[in-house]
Amino acid sequence: MKPMHDKLIIIDTETGGLDPLTHSILSIGFVAYDGSRQTEIFVREPSIISHPRSMEVNGIDLEWVEQNGLSPAAAVDAVENYLNSFNKQRPLMMCGHNIQFDLAFMRRLYVMADRKPPREFTHRSLDTHSLLWALADAGKLPRKTCTSDGAFTYFNIQPPEELRHTALGDAVATRKLVQHLLELIG
Repeated sequence: MKPMHDKLIIIDTETGGLDPLTHSILSIGFVAYDGSRQTEIFVREPSIISHPRSMEVNGIDLEWVEQNGLSPAAAVDAVENYLNSFNKQRPLMMCGHNIQFDLAFMRRLYVMADRKPPREFTHRSLDTHSLLWALADAGKLPRKTCTSDGAFTYFNIQPPEELRHTALGDAVATRKLVQHLLELIG
């Protein structure tokens, strides 16, 4: 593994909608760049706000989340425990597909828990969507790879069946995508 790769953590969130100022964060998936230390955290906000289209896409059972999810404060504690398991590598760099979406929802979670987000959820991140566009523009990838579905198809990436359509499953698939993209970059 290259020296900086041990700092990469792939993140994906499943949410109740597209607006972090309105919609709830429902689950967070994390996986280390090397594939180790995977976790999924479900969040039970005091009032879960969702849009039917988003729920159709992610398939999350809101009743299950209400019964089994962690409060925002407990979810932040779980996130911090996960990040602290990489103590020697910190600060870490979050990586994901359209990463600013996930980071906006993570900041929402920290606000709900009345906690300051760690630097990992601020402005320094690695976005696979941007990398795909740059590689396509440079002629190293076809344009059809500029979406996550297009890239997953092109690189033959599929999350394990038991993780399909989950935050952890998407993080696992994105980890494989990141590896392919960083290999292309050299």
